[in-house]
Amino acid sequence: MMLLTDHGQQADTGDLAARVGVSPAAASQMLKRLAELGLVKLERYRGAELTTEGLHRALRVVRRHRLLELFLHQVMGFGLQDLHLRASALASVIDQPFEEKLDAMLGSPKIDPHGRPIPGKNVAWPKLGDSPLLDLPAGTTGEVSRITTDSAEEIRYLQGLGLAPGTAVALESVAPFEGPVAVRVKGSIVHLGRRLAQMLYVSEEGRRKVLAAAKGGGRDPRRRAS
Repeated sequence: MMLLTDHGQQADTGDLAARVGVSPAAASQMLKRLAELGLVKLERYRGAELTTEGLHRALRVVRRHRLLELFLHQVMGFGLQDLHLRASALASVIDQPFEEKLDAMLGSPKIDPHGRPIPGKNVAWPKLGDSPLLDLPAGTTGEVSRITTDSAEEIRYLQGLGLAPGTAVALESVAPFEGPVAVRVKGSIVHLGRRLAQMLYVSEEGRRKVLAAAKGGGRDPRRRAS
């Protein structure tokens, strides 16, 4: 639900059901139960949003999950595609002392292996300096900051194309009428469907870094290859 309200809009029940993998009726019942607990505010025909208490609890869950993903990747060596399910299986046994020791062991990290921010100890949502790839104009060059999918298949597919956090990319073109998105990766152009392209974010810092590196090599990355 936090993902669905990331842009300040209320979460639609149908979108929430699709995200969680349940029927719209089941999602509606779940939201009603959360509203009874004071964790969600429901508005008929408009959708739902987290209350202050609901947001606090959700951020705590996100923090523990992403710390676990980083531990599984950085310490145990699991691949990106394996992290979500394993972290989900472990998250229920994490309490406050465990979370604090895990955070200290990992060096109080700010991002998880997918490039997504880890909420701080005060369960505040970090300010992000990146933008969805599809919000940028064609010709933009930058660096992938995060990937917003937990699907093992989708992560594996993107990795096969060379797309991962830290990868330098250039948005070549976006075809009209929901057509494919062309992205230059490591000198080659790959084509993505809109849904996958929407999962890629590019950082402001990464854009400056890639631009500076290209200028140092005497080439303007904003120029298209003919």
